[in-house]
Amino acid sequence: SKFGRLEALHVCDNLGDHMIGHVYAKFSDEEEAADALNVLNGRYFDGRQMSVEFSPVTDFREARCRDFDEDTCSRGSFCNFMHIKPVPIPLVMSLEEDSEMDRRREEDEKKERSSRKRRKDDRRGRKDSKRKRRSRDDKGGYSDDDDDDNSI
Repeated sequence: SKFGRLEALHVCDNLGDHMIGHVYAKFSDEEEAADALNVLNGRYFDGRQMSVEFSPVTDFREARCRDFDEDTCSRGSFCNFMHIKPVPIPLVMSLEEDSEMDRRREEDEKKERSSRKRRKDDRRGRKDSKRKRRSRDDKGGYSDDDDDDNSI
């Protein structure tokens, strides 16, 4: 995903007012989840404003309707347990590819920044060395000509 690695993605198929349209995304890192929440909250998707919040649910196995998983739920779409839609494999693969491309791009940018900083530090070091040599030469420091005066 754009915000980080997704560990799980659950899309509710329930029609009850308190569950319709719910999507649960579990990130591997809490900071990534916070970034997603901050960016997505209040944005529009398919003409509807999203209301994004952290979920207290940590184990989705307990929230799932086991009867729905076995095609025997008698309450149908108005069940109070999650009826989870299967996420299409092409979507999962696309998200993983996008995430991998983002990760590689970030690595390349990090290497480039590091390389630029190293080159800048090298240039700065060379300039400092030149200044020290000039300063030493201007103050009467050692030079090649001084060796001639000390000859025997």
